[in-house]
Amino acid sequence: MNFWPWIVLAGAVLFMTRKDTSSFVSRGMRNNNPGNIRKGLNWSGQVVPGTDPSFIQFKTMSYGLRALFIDLINKHKSGYDTIQKIIYRYAPPSENATSVYVNNVSSRSGIPALAVFQPTKNNFEKIAKAMAISENGAEAALIKDSAWSAGWNLAMERKDIASYIINA
Repeated sequence: MNFWPWIVLAGAVLFMTRKDTSSFVSRGMRNNNPGNIRKGLNWSGQVVPGTDPSFIQFKTMSYGLRALFIDLINKHKSGYDTIQKIIYRYAPPSENATSVYVNNVSSRSGIPALAVFQPTKNNFEKIAKAMAISENGAEAALIKDSAWSAGWNLAMERKDIASYIINA
């Protein structure tokens, strides 16, 4: 009797009923940090102490998205006003395949990599969502629209951030 089909089936059942799936979830998603923002600054909603040695962990996805929006907006305010400039600052070539990252974000957002873009909610949302996919893969598509909205609203609570955004 051939037992291989039964062994494969048993393995599949064990795999699919496994309770701990954290090893299958990207680091950014586990940390509620879809931008994979490194430790360094203290952020609202940050888990202290966190268990990740390199990246910030947030209490909720909305706080992680807030941090991503604030980081992107601050970069734009500092003259990093194209996707290429932002990504080269955000994910330097010494640590990343930066040109691939730039192309992916540009393609997914629909904003040309070298185009100076206006600081609008729509542009920052498109770029942040494209970056989240580059950082976390397809899992980033599972981030709920309500979390994106809440993250944006939390970022807009900061007057220096809100006053920079053009309402288009």
